[in-house]
Amino acid sequence: MSPISPGETVVLVHGLWMNGLELSMLGHRLRHEHGYDVRTFSYPTMSGVAADICRDLAAFATSVAGGGRVHLVGHSLGGVLVHRTLVECGAGRLEGNAVLLGAPLNGSKAARGAAQFPVLRPLLGPHVMNELAEPPPRAWSGPNAVGVIAGSLRMGTGQFFAHFDEDNDGTVAVSETRIAGLADHLVLPHSHFGMLYARDVAAQVAHFLRNGRFAAGEGARAGSRVGTGGARC
Repeated sequence: MSPISPGETVVLVHGLWMNGLELSMLGHRLRHEHGYDVRTFSYPTMSGVAADICRDLAAFATSVAGGGRVHLVGHSLGGVLVHRTLVECGAGRLEGNAVLLGAPLNGSKAARGAAQFPVLRPLLGPHVMNELAEPPPRAWSGPNAVGVIAGSLRMGTGQFFAHFDEDNDGTVAVSETRIAGLADHLVLPHSHFGMLYARDVAAQVAHFLRNGRFAAGEGARAGSRVGTGGARC
């Protein structure tokens, strides 16, 4: 087990059409191999208002902190909502770091492609349309270290709706996961969902939460640290 400060909690946030069960292996590894207390935040992926979900996430994370640091780890749409939570509700309130897994912070070509089919739009829900297909400009300038792990194993249904001419995880392109202000960015050879079950991903997540950098990261790309604004909690 990796040595960490006692009382550190990780809140996992799932992606579209999920309920958190798919995060069980990642949570198991973070708990038993890296010593974190792990909780899962579940939210309605097909309904509701994103700003309300982010307020609920911030409140949940604060409630489980137990006086120690609380970190956020979000997959896909969940990672985008983690970023929004930190921007609107968490910076300065949540003292931990955040890792976003396969999160299309820069928008999703696959989401835009799927949205072109009227029959599919009801299956995408409002969060995909507002946060992924037509996203606001995003960057990070807060005090928390935010890192991204992207996948490069091209295995996923997103390829049916988008033509990727770069590395991707089958659903999200690597460039779609990059924004200015990240503390670190890492590409690993996993698919969009496969990364949730990979031991090296769990190890890198744990290392980043502890150190604010990945163990073998590429390093964040240079860019201006511009805040994204938005409603405050």
